[in-house]
Amino acid sequence: MTATRTPCPSFGELADYWTSDITPDEAEQIETHVFDCERCARMLAEADRLRVGIRDLARSGNVQAFVNDAVLNRLARDGVRVRSYALDPGETVRCAVWADDDVIVARLRADFTGVESVDAEMRFDTGEEWAQATDVPVRKGETELVLALPAGLVRNAPTVPMRLTLRHSAGSSGERILAQYVFHHEGALERP
Repeated sequence: MTATRTPCPSFGELADYWTSDITPDEAEQIETHVFDCERCARMLAEADRLRVGIRDLARSGNVQAFVNDAVLNRLARDGVRVRSYALDPGETVRCAVWADDDVIVARLRADFTGVESVDAEMRFDTGEEWAQATDVPVRKGETELVLALPAGLVRNAPTVPMRLTLRHSAGSSGERILAQYVFHHEGALERP
């Protein structure tokens, strides 16, 4: 009798496994498969190297990206210190960076109905561009985007207001602004 071999999980499913963004039953299925499949064991090892690389980049201050909660949760489990701010469109937040922060997160809430991707632009009130991202994917039903910035970058930013604008390319009718958020950066703080 020949045993039926289960199909190999995708790299995304393996990544979800190492971020613990799956159910215990799904994790058990992947573990069972990985123990019997050399190819998937190598892919899981690659996913773990990616996790370690992301953690090291976050700590070194060399990563700025839109991420999901699974990535943030994994970074936190790996000991990366994450400070988070949540904003609705039009809101302003006073923010600062503590000396022991590794990553600063902006949870940008908006109505993304019918939007598949956005462009993000960050400018100081002086008009100087600070950062930008293009074609950031938006999953159907998403209500917020999570921007992770290296704390070192934010620590060195001037203590002036910064405006973050999310835009959507609306085809022939051009671009439209989805939301704007203002961060009043108050600098780097030391714990007493």
